[in-house]
Amino acid sequence: MTTLRRSGIIAALAFGSVALTAPRAFASGCDLFTASATCTFNGANFYVTDPQPTGTGVIDSFLRVQQKGTEQGYNTGARPIQAGMDSKTDPNFTRNITTGEVPVVGNYRQFFLDINEEANTWGNLLTLDQLRIFVSDSPDLNNYDVNTGQLAGATEVYDMDTAVKDNWINLDYTLNGKGSGMGDMVVYIPDVGFSGHQYVYLYSQFGCVPDAKGKCGNGANAKYASGAGFEEWWVLSPQNHVPVPEPATFLLFGSGLVALRRRMRR
Repeated sequence: MTTLRRSGIIAALAFGSVALTAPRAFASGCDLFTASATCTFNGANFYVTDPQPTGTGVIDSFLRVQQKGTEQGYNTGARPIQAGMDSKTDPNFTRNITTGEVPVVGNYRQFFLDINEEANTWGNLLTLDQLRIFVSDSPDLNNYDVNTGQLAGATEVYDMDTAVKDNWINLDYTLNGKGSGMGDMVVYIPDVGFSGHQYVYLYSQFGCVPDAKGKCGNGANAKYASGAGFEEWWVLSPQNHVPVPEPATFLLFGSGLVALRRRMRR
């Protein structure tokens, strides 16, 4: 056997060994536990948002999910809700949403999240474990595949995870006022692929299978279960839209979007 051939075989065996032993997936968590904390995954920017009224006339709710431990769901006007989903059935809070209803901020689309958990130790923390956004020209879609992460009849425009990386965000219910009616997080999704489609679908999954303290994993790999109220996704009503700079140029003073807070105070 020639030296060149022998070297080639050794290299091939070494590559095969690395391929078999290399990890197939990585994990990356990010904590929004302080008012100035931020997270960035796959081009999207996540911020803690100012406490603000979230009542009728101020926001447009389009998705509520609720379940203990883990919860998942996506917005749609279809009824009944797909089996296995934890979306609330009230059409005022889980519904179709058009592309035109989602504010464009610079080169991003803006979505808000309000979580409603327990105010006690451990129960105040919650993990946003999956976030996927789709567009379609069809309303009332009702066939999300939890195995593939795809919504039949829709095109994916954003996924917080990648093929090899599980990303998640930990949230603190007590940070912004301990109650429903307060915003908790705002996310800016790159405005790529939204135009030319009529409807937007947002799928999210919160929580984990918890231990006795509502926690899953340890240290940097800690995730937190859902334990109490509903989680709600919403956008600002058209009359409350505020022109804000792109996330790259945001001035976040302590608790978040100062321009938005000033507008809401008026």
